[in-house]
Amino acid sequence: MMNGDFAAMLSIGLVVFAQLLNAISVLIDKYVVTHTTITRPSVYVFYVGMISGTALLLLPLGIVGMPDATTIWLSLDIGFVFIASILFLYRALKHANATDVVVWLTAVSALTSFIFGVFFLDEQLPRAFPFAIGLFVLGMFFVGHFRFYARSFLQVIAAGLLFGLSVVLVKILFSHASFIDGFFWSRMGNMIAALSLLFFPSVRNHVFHITRSTSKHVGALIFVNRALNGIALLCILYAIGLGSVSLINSLSSLQFVFIFLLIFAFAKYVPQLYEHEFRPGHILHKVVAMCFISVGFIVLFL
Repeated sequence: MMNGDFAAMLSIGLVVFAQLLNAISVLIDKYVVTHTTITRPSVYVFYVGMISGTALLLLPLGIVGMPDATTIWLSLDIGFVFIASILFLYRALKHANATDVVVWLTAVSALTSFIFGVFFLDEQLPRAFPFAIGLFVLGMFFVGHFRFYARSFLQVIAAGLLFGLSVVLVKILFSHASFIDGFFWSRMGNMIAALSLLFFPSVRNHVFHITRSTSKHVGALIFVNRALNGIALLCILYAIGLGSVSLINSLSSLQFVFIFLLIFAFAKYVPQLYEHEFRPGHILHKVVAMCFISVGFIVLFL
């Protein structure tokens, strides 16, 4: 039996590590859609969705059960919502700064997960919800300076809405099926949704063309990136089992903090990728934004 204090500290440590991995993953996403042969977000989404097929390795172990109709429909819903959400996300990352995108994404997805929870899970909004909205808006104002193109702004909002919906759908699935079954069939939903992109001739043609021209280095980078996402997810799920869900959710703002710090550290080494992240006087605004967003998460979840 694990000591309570140690379990709590381990839980926090796992979440901090997971958010660091998620931050690294976002920066890799930004690099892939702007500085490799896979510049079309729809093509990158296809590859990301197909990597979910690695879950098929669980089948020979005999631990995956046959799904019922509810599991199938929920898994398909999760798959199509997830694929749509990352499509909007990658489109926004292609044209906007990573720090601007992530701060809006995390705030919108956090707020909408509560709202969708009210409709689908009969949950109650926390009393601090309006206050948290105010803090998020202030933070997003400081970090973004409303410098998005209109299209990028709408894509970030759409991605946040869909991410929030996917959180609720995943919660419904895991309350209906076992963890292994929910994980496996939701991965299959991702793969089916990714395959559906091939029904669009422009996507299909670019997928086949880019697949032939993409280097092994880029392919390995994409695979490693998805592995980072998988490790982060497992860390968060294990942390939930050890500690407080509210505390874990409140630490979600660390992803933006880590992205800010990583870009600040590596901007001089890859200036062509991050040259627009820190304009004169912009660093202070981003620090103030981090404070507003972090406090917003704390009052929302704690």
